Amino acid sequence: MRIDLYTKTILTVIALLLAVNLLKPILQPQAALADGPYGSIQFSYSGGNHAFFDSRSGDVWEYGDNGRFKQHYRVHEFGKDHDRDAGH
Repeated sequence: MRIDLYTKTILTVIALLLAVNLLKPILQPQAALADGPYGSIQFSYSGGNHAFFDSRSGDVWEYGDNGRFKQHYRVHEFGKDHDRDAGH
């Protein structure tokens, strides 16, 4: 069976489109989007305390090693005392 020019052209076009589809993520990588509902939350661990800090609002939640809630407060200004509401 002989393959004619039309079939070769169609197969070449398909091969080129597949190659473009394969190489597109390598040549044009998409930026990572990490701005979901928890995108502004930062985590810290020190001396048995787990702290979660929301950089948008300044809220801080602290938990002990056992996972029990310790306190919540809001950072208004660095270097100043915070509003601490233990147990809320």
